[in-house]
Amino acid sequence: MSKIVTIASLKGGTGKTTTAILLATALTRQGHSVTVIDTDPQGSATEWAQRAHDDGTPLDFTVTVGNARTLTRNAPTSDFILIDCPPGNPQIIDAAITAANHVIIPVRPSAIEVDRMWETLDLADGTPSTVLLTSVILSAKATDALRGSLNEEAVAVFPGGIPQREAIKNYFGQQPGRDLFGYDAVATALTKE
Repeated sequence: MSKIVTIASLKGGTGKTTTAILLATALTRQGHSVTVIDTDPQGSATEWAQRAHDDGTPLDFTVTVGNARTLTRNAPTSDFILIDCPPGNPQIIDAAITAANHVIIPVRPSAIEVDRMWETLDLADGTPSTVLLTSVILSAKATDALRGSLNEEAVAVFPGGIPQREAIKNYFGQQPGRDLFGYDAVATALTKE
């Protein structure tokens, strides 16, 4: 039976698609079969896969398009199914959370993203959820403050965080390079559940 992981945030630009692709890459490199379901009407995960294919370096996993009505029907048989959600679409996000065994909520340590993170955590109520700090400057006060707030509220957070790196942005449209900048540790944490 597949483990379904929904990657969701009501805020755009938090790193949902990047998380889906780099986490899928990490899980594949660890020997798992993975399918990414792109539910975002912008189709960023689908475009990433298509560009990589056109460049002659296809991704090592399948990226398919899905919607709120078909998420649980005809689900592929993979060890992991990662659902890349659109921002600000509670209907799709609700359906993806309902289908999930686990929810990852990527968030950058900024005021508006943190505000939307709490709203997304409320939507995920009852489904195991973990916050993933993305685009972080590891020694920044905002990162420490956010981590402290999450700890006070007993919210699960992946250790470390995904650093702010130009190389991560440059992976778009191609097979990610050897360095996954912490997504391999997230994959390991998910496989230990």
